Amino acid sequence: MDTFDYKKYIANNPLLKENILAEEEIAKDISVELKKGLAALKSQVKNVKPSPKDKELKEIGAIGITSLIVGAPGLIKLLGNVANGVADVIKKGTDSAVFDKSTYKKDGGKNLTQTKAGKALVNFGKKWEELYIDSIAGWLEAIYPSKYKDQDIHDKTSELYKASHKIYAGLLIAGAIGAGYEAVNAHNALMASFEGGSAALKGKEVVDIAKQIAAI
Repeated sequence: MDTFDYKKYIANNPLLKENILAEEEIAKDISVELKKGLAALKSQVKNVKPSPKDKELKEIGAIGITSLIVGAPGLIKLLGNVANGVADVIKKGTDSAVFDKSTYKKDGGKNLTQTKAGKALVNFGKKWEELYIDSIAGWLEAIYPSKYKDQDIHDKTSELYKASHKIYAGLLIAGAIGAGYEAVNAHNALMASFEGGSAALKGKEVVDIAKQIAAI
């Protein structure tokens, strides 16, 4: 009886082998970019100084998170670097048959999470989620102490947690935007793939945050 030899089949089909390796490489590289970005956030937060507008913002009261990160150039620059790194990985995948090229165009991206890059972004986005949220919160506390210093990042009802969570969601979406995906479609695809908290991060504000990060 004939038996199917998967390893032999792959070895005899170099294009298929190349595509499988490309899939693994894309996933690995996205993880590397997120890990590298997290290390930068952690190492540089100790040098952060309070924003000159810190007390002014406290007096104003409610203010959009997009305005907060625009007023924190060090933070948004680091996040932009991470997003650019992720975008470069996704774009590299466009040369492989594993990438759905029909989504890689302006106004595209509805099928983002069906691509290997999109799946990797979701998987590793979940893996690094809490660590990134903690690090982003540390930056917000340092930049806007009057607004956030007495808040607990582990309290998911706190404004500090909500702001940090939205910024992290914006970071992931910014990576897809940088690779050519339309912002709203990238937001809808990625957030729908998360369970729990991230799935609730809907609305224009997260998209606006992503666009600010992607513009770096």
